Amino acid sequence: MQVNDQSSLPYYEQLVLRVKQQIVQGILRPGDRLPSVREMARQEQLNPNTVSKAYKQLESQHVILTVHGKGTYVRETTAPAGDSAQVVATKKQLLTLLTEIQYLGVPLEDVVSWIKVAYEGEAQ
Repeated sequence: MQVNDQSSLPYYEQLVLRVKQQIVQGILRPGDRLPSVREMARQEQLNPNTVSKAYKQLESQHVILTVHGKGTYVRETTAPAGDSAQVVATKKQLLTLLTEIQYLGVPLEDVVSWIKVAYEGEAQ
């Protein structure tokens, strides 16, 4: 599943989202080794600094772990605490988006359908 219209996001955020999508889809699993910054930059046709920034963000979010001299690995996923700062911030973003969606008059059924597609990977 590709996120639609990621083009408005900075490249490093697009890469962060792509890695998270691959984890959610089971393409990347806990313990899997990610390419080095340079290799990922080659694969994604990005500047190594951009990849490094994405990796740093993923590390700060506890998505990946870098072991000096050994590589970068996908961390074991844990259920986030309901009141963690990241969950609270994401909930605020979602509520803002839902307000915009309601203002645009999008029916609830459509929004629920979008969520199911995102969670279950159904064809659109």
